[in-house]
This record gives sequence, C-alpha cells and structure tokens, in this order.
Amino acid sequence: MEDRKIRFIDLFAGIGGFRIAFEREGYECVFSSEIDEHACNMYKENFGDDPYCDITKLDVSTIPDFDVLCAGFPCQAFSISGKQKGFYDDTRGTLFFDICRILENKKPKVFVLENVQNLEKHDKGNTLRVMISALQTLGYTVQYKVINAKDFNVPQNRERIIIVGNRIGKFFDFNKIDKKPIESMKEFLDKSGDFEYLNSAEYTIIKQPKKQEKSGLIFIGYRNKKMRTVGVRPGTEHLSRVHKQPNRIYSVDGIHPTIASQETCGRYWIYDGSNVRKLTLSECYRFMGFPEKFKKIGSKAKLYERIGNSVCVNMIQEVAKQVKKQLFEEGEIIMNNPIQFLEEIYIESENIGNINELKLNSEQVKWVKAVTDAEETSKGVFTALFSSITYKCLHSEQDVRYHKISLENGYSGRSFDTKFVTPFLKSKQFYGAMKESGWLTRSIEQPYPFTLDFPGKINNKQVKNAFLQILNDIEENNENPHTYLKAIIKLSLLNKQKKAVTIINPIKREGTINIIDILEYLKKHFYYKYSSRGASILPVIAIYSIYECIINELKRFEGKELETLNSHTSCDRSSGATGDIVVKDIKSKELYEIVEVKFDIKPDSIMVMDAYKKIKDTNIQRYYILSTVHCDEEEKTKIDNIIEQIRTEHGCQIIVNGVFDTLKYYLRLINSTDTFINNYVKNLSQDTEINFEHKIAWNRIIAESKYSTEIEEDNILMVAEDSEEYRYE
Repeated sequence: MEDRKIRFIDLFAGIGGFRIAFEREGYECVFSSEIDEHACNMYKENFGDDPYCDITKLDVSTIPDFDVLCAGFPCQAFSISGKQKGFYDDTRGTLFFDICRILENKKPKVFVLENVQNLEKHDKGNTLRVMISALQTLGYTVQYKVINAKDFNVPQNRERIIIVGNRIGKFFDFNKIDKKPIESMKEFLDKSGDFEYLNSAEYTIIKQPKKQEKSGLIFIGYRNKKMRTVGVRPGTEHLSRVHKQPNRIYSVDGIHPTIASQETCGRYWIYDGSNVRKLTLSECYRFMGFPEKFKKIGSKAKLYERIGNSVCVNMIQEVAKQVKKQLFEEGEIIMNNPIQFLEEIYIESENIGNINELKLNSEQVKWVKAVTDAEETSKGVFTALFSSITYKCLHSEQDVRYHKISLENGYSGRSFDTKFVTPFLKSKQFYGAMKESGWLTRSIEQPYPFTLDFPGKINNKQVKNAFLQILNDIEENNENPHTYLKAIIKLSLLNKQKKAVTIINPIKREGTINIIDILEYLKKHFYYKYSSRGASILPVIAIYSIYECIINELKRFEGKELETLNSHTSCDRSSGATGDIVVKDIKSKELYEIVEVKFDIKPDSIMVMDAYKKIKDTNIQRYYILSTVHCDEEEKTKIDNIIEQIRTEHGCQIIVNGVFDTLKYYLRLINSTDTFINNYVKNLSQDTEINFEHKIAWNRIIAESKYSTEIEEDNILMVAEDSEEYRYE
C-alpha cells in the first residue's frame, strides 16, 4: 500500500458510527450517503459533511475513488425467480443491489458490511446465500461472522453479523480480532445528573436475580404493569419472559440488553442497588462506544431512535484494525491457513475444464464419483473425506486415517472439521455440508482408524468402499491429496449444476386444484419409492407451508411469528429445538405454539410425556403432535388422560392428530389453497435438506396428474444428461 491513508466511503451512514470507527484507525472518509433528515443533520454537526443522498438514484461515477466500502445497510428479502438469471440479478429492487452496483463499477479492494444477527437465518438462510453469491459473482472472497458488542469494551449485549470481502483472494480471519469482554455496566454510568427515578411502589425487585450466562444480563425486577397471565404457573411471575421488554429491570452488575431503535421513549430501566432509574441518553450513546464529545441535536425521541439504529463503534473499530492489518499491510498469502487454502483450491477446481485434466485413472474416478454422487445422502462420509484430505494437503506428515487423538499418532479430525471445513462447505453451499461436523455421524465417530477394515456401519457399501479406498490410496500409494480434493470439488460442482431442478408449480390460474387432489399428491410425494432416506422431512415441509398461510389469516395468530425451520436431521438436544415448527409472540419472543411431526410413527403416551418435559417450564399455549399414522385405540385412552393431566397442571393444550387430517382442516380454512401449493413448491426448492430425489418425485407426480396440461412448459426443468465433463475417457 502506497504511503497514503486508506480511503473509505460511508453508505447508509446514519450518525457516523462507521466513520468514527474507521477514522480512529487512520482511514480517510471520502464520501457519505444517508437519507434520513435528522441523521443527516447530526452527521453534518459532527463531521462537517452533509451526507444527504438517495443511494437508489446515485450516479456511481460521481463517487471519488476509494479502497473500502462500508455499509450498515437495511435488510430486505430477495425473491428467487427460478429463471436462472444469476444471484446478482436476484438482488434487484433492494438497497443491497445498490451496494453491488457500486462495487461492480468502482471495484474497491475491500468492503465491510454490518447487519442484524437474524440475517444469518432470514428466509431460511436464503437472503444471506443470495448476498454472498452476488458478492462472489462480483469477484470478492467473502467471510462473515456474528460478533457481540459486549466483547468490545461496552456493556451491551448486541449481536450483529459482519461481512468482509476482498478482491485479492485473501481469507479474512475473524479470530484475530481483539476482544475485551465486559461483565458490568457500572463503570459506564453517569455519576450524576437529572435522573428519572421510579417510585418504589411502581416496581418489584425479585429476591433471586436471574443471570443469563450467554448474554450477561441480570434480570432483577419489573415494573408493576400489565404482564402475561395466560398460561403462567403460580410461582413463576418473577421470570423475565412474563414481562414485556420495556417493563423489565436489569441490574447494573450485569450488562444491558440491545438498545433498539423502536424504543423512542428510552424505556430502559436499571437497578443500582438502591433505586430504579431510566438509562440516560448519554449512557445509551456511551454503551454504543460513541465519544463523550459527540454532539446530540434534535428531540429525545429522535436521539433514542438514532442510537438504536447505529453500530457499536468499538466493535467496528476492531474490525477496521484487522482489515488494515490483514488485507492492506500483511504480505503474501500464508497458505497453511486452512480456509485460505480451501478458497484457493476451490477457485482452481472451478477453472478445471474437464475431470481428465487431473489424470486420475478410471478406478480413482469411480471412487470419487461414488462419494460425490451420494454427497447429499451420505453427508457424514463426504465431509469426513473432504476434511481428511484437506488436512493431508496441509500436513503431509500426518496419516489422516488416524482421525482421533486417542489413536496412536492420531490427530483430531473432528476439531479440524468443525473449525474450518464445515464452515467452508456451508459458505459455498455444498450439498454435503453438515450443520456442525461430519464426525457427529455415528458411523464416522468410531475409535478405529479409517483403514480398509474400518468397522463403522456406513449403509451405502459403495460409498464406504470408495471413502476408505481413497484414503488408502493417499497413504499407502502416495497419491497426491491435492488431486483428489480438486476432483471432489469439481464433481460436486458439476452435480450441483445437474441438480438445479425447478420444482413444478401446477397452478396456472386461481383455484386450479381441489383439496382432495392436493392431499392425494402430498400422500404420493411422502410415500414415493425413494432410493435414499430423508422423506420424513416432507410432512414437516407440508405442515410448515400451511402454517405460513394460517399465521397471516387466522385471528388467533395476531402478534405472532413463525420461526424458520430447524434442521430436521439434528436431534432436538443438539439443535436446541423444542419441535419441528415453532410459533412465538413477536414482542415477548415467548413460545406460543409448537408442532412436532412424525412420519409413520404411531403417537403414544411416552411421546406426549417427552413433549411435556420440553415445554413445562414455558408459557406455551398449544403443542401439536401430528403423525401420518394414527395411534392405537388402547394408547389413545392413555394419551387422553395424560393430556388432561397436563392441561390441569400447566395450562397447555396438547393435541394429537393426523398430518392429513390437520392439512385437510386448515386447507378448508384458508382463503386460497393456491397459497399453500405456492408455499410447498417454494419450500421444496429452498430447503437445504430436501434431496434431489424429492424434487424429481414431485415433478413426476404433477407431470402425471390430470393437471399436467395446465403446466406451462417454461416451468419444467428436466434433469440434464451427464455432462461430458463427468466422463472418464
């Protein structure tokens, strides 16, 4: 980098949180953009620049040259058209597209984006997937991570996702960011001032404060205002979840909850050991890392709104420090960094024209193809092989068949996978990406080496043989692990292209399909003759799709929200889920309704008691256990007795019913069954746990139905023939 300051632009600038952070690290701001009038006035007051600019109408050529694009942008959903226009095109009509437009035209070396934590899960991860793919299309290597303001010397629990990209192919390592965790807000409070105290009659301090270990918040009391009473068991009135956030009181011995833009009255209450008072404006700004001399103009309501919409300055400053160090000051790429290595070999693999270029023999290609063809159904094997070969590339001295520390001369394959490989696979949307690690698969996590006599019970014998033969070939015959890794990546990418199936939507005009036919097609889809497992997710998708309808139409769901689907393949204990489908109260975030879906498993009394164990400490109103088969009559009597007992003891209504009965009932209630079909097709297309076979099965069922003539030809994407690049000659 030449001897000058690194120049940056400040988009969606707000009141200048990004600018303060980057200027503290020696960067120079050359352009700012903001549309809110009050924010612009504050920005001008503090920096002398008027940032007013409608970014959607901005002529990019007027922006001065710069090195880093900074943006704390609003989050918007993206619609996937299915027309194969490309991810960059899918962002059109959103403010994120304007970021892409500037990146495409100005080509800065680096960008740093900030958004709410929920972006990672928004629209089942689809929004973030589209964003990252769009940024990669523009030539950027992208990394992201959710980090918390409380780890950066401010007493606020504020989780935000940070996305960093660069055009030089470097891996940005978030683990190098310095952290200074805070456990108490005491040292950040005003020592004196015109404090707004509550009268002692207006609040209650509980005897046993409740500390949330993860967030660091200490719930210590509540204002004596209206609280949730429905479903609240005696003796639990002191729990924070019973009270709306503005009525909760937190101890100064812990940290503060997220300062939100919606709280324009500044309704944050703290207890200092003797009194309860409102958090002052200056404390709010201090909790966000703004300097003491920062000028605040305008009404209190606006000032509270501005700070709630801003970024944590300290957190962004540490990111800015590492951006400068890693992407501007450090020299050549260090190739022993696992994710940097994977980024490089991924690009190399993309550029391979034909698999024959790798000069593998026919048997070796057969092994690789066996694993990659089963990538979606044998994720554990795929991930374990990918991790093992990657480790071998970086540590040639290690025999990677010895994948556990407990084995002689072994190493921790699981740790390496969890820390580096699985996050990489997820970021590139590999079909074989696991939720946490391939080693969580029981057939892989065995105390035996991956030698040819490995006893792990991998169901697909062809895949098991290929997995072990490849590792044996590398360790016993000194075959190049880089070659194998490139082959796996290349064939996986080709499979992804091959499996780009558009799900048929049979709806051409409103009200095309009747309810009886819908249920018949669903039943055929659930019970289609699949060669692989995984069809148990289909009833979950169907019930989730009908919930997407009723959450917007039925009055009892007013003020409620439907959570995104959790992983269907993870057990409840590992995923943290209480059921397959979760409905929560929007304001309190308390559980309202849960649905557990069973595929060909008869409900029984044990199942009902297990459900109660999961929700007995909550204020949930309803818990559904829905199965594709009904319970036995004898068991039904036991279930009814337990349900009545739970209702008396807790108040929750547990409902055991059939999947098809429930679908039929709700389909009759909703305004248009077409909405359900649209949702089901959308979810089949987007859910990462839906196999290729499931998509093809649906297309075949609809294509063979009496509605097949209604389907527009453009809506059907048939399975492509094997590409020439697949064939070994």
